[in-house]
Amino acid sequence: MEMNLTLGVSDLAKSKQFYRDILCLAPQSFYEDCGAACLILSFQNIKVVFQPLAVLESRHPALFQNLTRVPLGVGLQLELSCPDLDELEVMLRHHHWPILYELDDQEHQRRELWIQDPDGYLLVMNQDRAV
Repeated sequence: MEMNLTLGVSDLAKSKQFYRDILCLAPQSFYEDCGAACLILSFQNIKVVFQPLAVLESRHPALFQNLTRVPLGVGLQLELSCPDLDELEVMLRHHHWPILYELDDQEHQRRELWIQDPDGYLLVMNQDRAV
Protein backbone atom coordinates (compact mmCIF):
# COMPACT_ATOMS: atom_id res chain seq x y z
CA MET A 1 0.00 0.00 0.00
CA GLU A 2 1.17 3.49 -0.77
CA MET A 3 0.22 6.75 0.93
CA ASN A 4 -0.07 10.22 -0.60
CA LEU A 5 -0.18 13.33 1.56
CA THR A 6 -1.35 16.51 -0.18
CA LEU A 7 -0.25 19.87 1.23
CA GLY A 8 -1.44 23.23 0.00
CA VAL A 9 1.27 25.82 -0.64
CA SER A 10 1.15 29.51 -1.38
CA ASP A 11 4.11 29.54 -3.80
CA LEU A 12 5.09 26.31 -5.56
CA ALA A 13 8.41 27.71 -6.83
CA LYS A 14 9.42 28.79 -3.32
CA SER A 15 8.56 25.34 -1.96
CA LYS A 16 10.58 23.67 -4.71
CA GLN A 17 13.57 25.88 -4.00
CA PHE A 18 13.41 25.16 -0.26
CA TYR A 19 13.15 21.38 -0.57
CA ARG A 20 15.73 21.19 -3.39
CA ASP A 21 18.31 23.80 -2.41
CA ILE A 22 18.16 23.77 1.39
CA LEU A 23 17.07 20.22 2.27
CA CYS A 24 18.84 18.71 -0.77
CA LEU A 25 15.86 16.55 -1.69
CA ALA A 26 14.73 15.85 -5.25
CA PRO A 27 11.22 17.23 -5.76
CA GLN A 28 9.65 16.45 -9.12
CA SER A 29 7.41 18.90 -10.94
CA PHE A 30 4.35 17.58 -12.72
CA TYR A 31 2.00 19.42 -15.03
CA GLU A 32 -1.56 18.33 -15.63
CA ASP A 33 -3.51 18.63 -18.89
CA CYS A 34 -5.17 21.80 -17.62
CA GLY A 35 -1.75 23.38 -17.04
CA ALA A 36 -1.84 23.22 -13.24
CA ALA A 37 1.42 22.19 -11.64
CA CYS A 38 2.23 20.21 -8.54
CA LEU A 39 5.42 19.18 -6.81
CA ILE A 40 6.03 15.64 -5.52
CA LEU A 41 8.55 14.32 -3.01
CA SER A 42 8.76 10.52 -3.07
CA PHE A 43 9.85 8.41 -0.12
CA GLN A 44 9.60 4.59 -0.16
CA ASN A 45 5.80 4.12 0.21
CA ILE A 46 4.84 7.76 0.81
CA LYS A 47 4.49 10.66 -1.59
CA VAL A 48 4.12 14.23 -0.40
CA VAL A 49 2.24 16.23 -3.03
CA PHE A 50 2.43 20.02 -2.90
CA GLN A 51 -0.34 21.83 -4.74
CA PRO A 52 -1.03 25.55 -4.98
CA LEU A 53 -3.77 26.71 -2.63
CA ALA A 54 -5.67 28.29 -5.53
CA VAL A 55 -5.80 24.96 -7.38
CA LEU A 56 -7.04 23.05 -4.34
CA GLU A 57 -9.68 25.65 -3.61
CA SER A 58 -10.92 25.83 -7.22
CA ARG A 59 -11.25 22.04 -7.51
CA HIS A 60 -12.78 21.38 -4.11
CA PRO A 61 -14.30 24.64 -2.83
CA ALA A 62 -16.40 23.01 -0.11
CA LEU A 63 -13.38 21.30 1.41
CA PHE A 64 -10.70 23.92 0.94
CA GLN A 65 -12.48 27.27 1.12
CA ASN A 66 -11.10 27.86 4.61
CA LEU A 67 -7.48 26.90 3.98
CA THR A 68 -6.17 30.38 4.66
CA ARG A 69 -8.24 31.02 7.80
CA VAL A 70 -5.48 29.55 9.97
CA PRO A 71 -1.78 29.34 9.22
CA LEU A 72 -0.89 26.36 7.05
CA GLY A 73 0.79 23.53 8.86
CA VAL A 74 -1.05 23.95 12.15
CA GLY A 75 -1.13 20.53 13.82
CA LEU A 76 0.97 18.82 11.17
CA GLN A 77 4.44 17.46 11.81
CA LEU A 78 6.53 15.67 9.19
CA GLU A 79 9.54 13.71 10.40
CA LEU A 80 12.37 13.13 7.96
CA SER A 81 15.50 11.09 8.57
CA CYS A 82 18.64 12.93 7.62
CA PRO A 83 22.01 11.22 7.12
CA ASP A 84 24.01 14.29 8.26
CA LEU A 85 22.37 16.91 10.47
CA ASP A 86 25.61 18.87 10.77
CA GLU A 87 25.67 19.38 7.01
CA LEU A 88 21.98 20.31 7.02
CA GLU A 89 22.56 22.81 9.82
CA VAL A 90 25.34 24.46 7.80
CA MET A 91 23.01 24.67 4.79
CA LEU A 92 20.19 26.17 6.89
CA ARG A 93 22.48 28.81 8.35
CA HIS A 94 23.95 29.57 4.91
CA HIS A 95 20.43 30.30 3.64
CA HIS A 96 19.56 32.19 6.86
CA TRP A 97 16.76 29.70 7.51
CA PRO A 98 15.62 29.72 11.15
CA ILE A 99 16.01 26.63 13.29
CA LEU A 100 13.09 26.53 15.71
CA TYR A 101 14.44 23.93 18.06
CA GLU A 102 17.43 21.66 18.50
CA LEU A 103 17.12 18.49 20.51
CA ASP A 104 19.55 15.79 21.56
CA ASP A 105 17.02 13.04 22.30
CA GLN A 106 18.79 10.73 24.73
CA GLU A 107 15.79 8.41 25.10
CA HIS A 108 15.54 7.61 21.38
CA GLN A 109 19.28 7.95 20.66
CA ARG A 110 18.88 10.61 18.01
CA ARG A 111 19.44 14.26 17.36
CA GLU A 112 16.77 16.54 15.89
CA LEU A 113 16.47 19.92 14.20
CA TRP A 114 12.97 21.40 14.05
CA ILE A 115 12.31 23.80 11.20
CA GLN A 116 9.36 25.10 9.21
CA ASP A 117 9.05 25.07 5.45
CA PRO A 118 8.00 28.26 3.57
CA ASP A 119 4.31 27.61 4.35
CA GLY A 120 4.81 26.84 8.03
CA TYR A 121 4.69 23.05 7.88
CA LEU A 122 6.74 21.70 10.79
CA LEU A 123 9.62 19.46 9.73
CA VAL A 124 11.47 17.44 12.34
CA MET A 125 14.77 16.49 10.76
CA ASN A 126 16.36 13.65 12.70
CA GLN A 127 19.54 11.62 12.66
CA ASP A 128 20.05 8.41 14.61
CA ARG A 129 23.26 8.28 16.58
CA ALA A 130 25.69 5.48 15.85
CA VAL A 131 25.45 2.91 18.61
